[in-house]
Amino acid sequence: MGHIKQLTILGLRKFEEIEIGFNDSMNIIVGENEAGKSTILEAIGIVLNQQYKNVDKSIVKELLNKNNVEKFKKEKRVSALPKIQIEVKFEMTGKERDAQDFFGEESLSKKEPEYGILFECKFDEECADRLAKEIGEGKIPYEYYVMSWMTFRGAPYKSIKKPFNSIFIDTSAKDANNSFNYFNRTLFFSKYADAEKMNAKNSFRSNLEEAFSKLNLPDIDVKRKFGINDKKVILEAIISVFEDGIPLENKGSGMESLIKTHIALDRSKSNLDVIFMEEPENHLCFSNMNRMLDEIANKRDSAQIILTTHSNMIASRLDLRNVLWIKGNRTVSLADIDDRTAKFFTKADDNSFLQLLLSEKIILVEGATEYLLLPDMFRRVAGKTLEEAKVVIISCNGVAYKNYLQIAKKTEKRIAVITDNDKNPDKIKEMIEFNNDTENVSQHIFMDDDVDNWTWEKCIYDLNKDYLDKNIKVEKSAKYLFYGENYGKILGKMLNNKVETAYNILESKHELAIPQYVEDAIKWINE
Repeated sequence: MGHIKQLTILGLRKFEEIEIGFNDSMNIIVGENEAGKSTILEAIGIVLNQQYKNVDKSIVKELLNKNNVEKFKKEKRVSALPKIQIEVKFEMTGKERDAQDFFGEESLSKKEPEYGILFECKFDEECADRLAKEIGEGKIPYEYYVMSWMTFRGAPYKSIKKPFNSIFIDTSAKDANNSFNYFNRTLFFSKYADAEKMNAKNSFRSNLEEAFSKLNLPDIDVKRKFGINDKKVILEAIISVFEDGIPLENKGSGMESLIKTHIALDRSKSNLDVIFMEEPENHLCFSNMNRMLDEIANKRDSAQIILTTHSNMIASRLDLRNVLWIKGNRTVSLADIDDRTAKFFTKADDNSFLQLLLSEKIILVEGATEYLLLPDMFRRVAGKTLEEAKVVIISCNGVAYKNYLQIAKKTEKRIAVITDNDKNPDKIKEMIEFNNDTENVSQHIFMDDDVDNWTWEKCIYDLNKDYLDKNIKVEKSAKYLFYGENYGKILGKMLNNKVETAYNILESKHELAIPQYVEDAIKWINE
């Protein structure tokens, strides 16, 4: 089956220039708000569906890249007028119907023959003399912009002759009716052969006219009577998908999304090659989200899927090696993450993978105790809040931090790990070796290098013994053993009731003395 191999965008919305390579099966586009995730899907829609072809030229003002607009206003020359170029390259066998119509050298690179379509939106330079005064004043003549769609063969492209069947599932669409109509219409056109569609439309028109004639409405007057206007009643504009006799649009937003995905992924029913999904997590409860993920995971090879998401669950469960991270004007693929790390994040649904990917600087901690107490410690050491320093704390449950560091190496994130030595000299040795490795300059592990200070609670207790002995309440008869060992009642309670004691300390607003390795970590991440 045909699929999209590469997308190049020049001058569209936030992108001055970006090139994205796609997998032939699953593609998960992630990024911060306003990173351009939706623009990527919009760009593909502009090329494949000739979106905006028949709209008012005022849309050009919205589409042009703002930096390119500002550059023109400084130069005020025809050659500096902003333009948009979008190129979609396909992977095809050459045996598909009409495949040769898309094969040629008329791409942006013009290096070698490939399959694809090139869209351009630019000023019609034949009007340059007439508009020289306005252009010289720094005005952009939007009304004189022209849009063109050309195949790599050099022939005009018409969306009725698409290179493959595709559909766009947008659960965030504000206009639900248009969303349903698009889905139903696209499914109708992809499901049936041309002859079947033509016969259905002709039969519908004939039966409609016959049904109307049976109404026997009296004529309006001698010359006038009521009739059916074929342009108002088109089969593909009024059809709907029914399940158990109920129209899909009456199922509710969550079920709508679930059913649309199910239909689209079943090639025997949809005949779709490429499926675009805009934030599929919208309107889904946890159980339905799991159902959708199972649906996608089990049938991901039936079609190429390109989706955008803010959901950590989606990005992890569908294999983070399929993630394309939008970072400014470039994409970072996580395809070469090792198999062990990818499987860890797939199975650990409560991980913070996306939080790590989308944060500037991160402190990884072992559990909830550190997570609760570190913000105040950070403020006191750094002289600013975590938010002001653009630092995020992620609790990753013990040794799992190694999986996060695998992601961090790929993304060049600055990450400090605060962890325990667990009375294990080998862990201290491992920390030293890691920190001395020149490949790990943006990641650093911090732990106390004395095995007697084996855990966070022990370090905190030793530094704050007088305060904690007075303020942590213990039962007289309780032993508070920790893994069979007696560390004293106060430390024993801290070890056995970590979250409770940390929360009580937090509520007391007492400023604890800070272990040196924790202070070092805060200073390092804040550099």
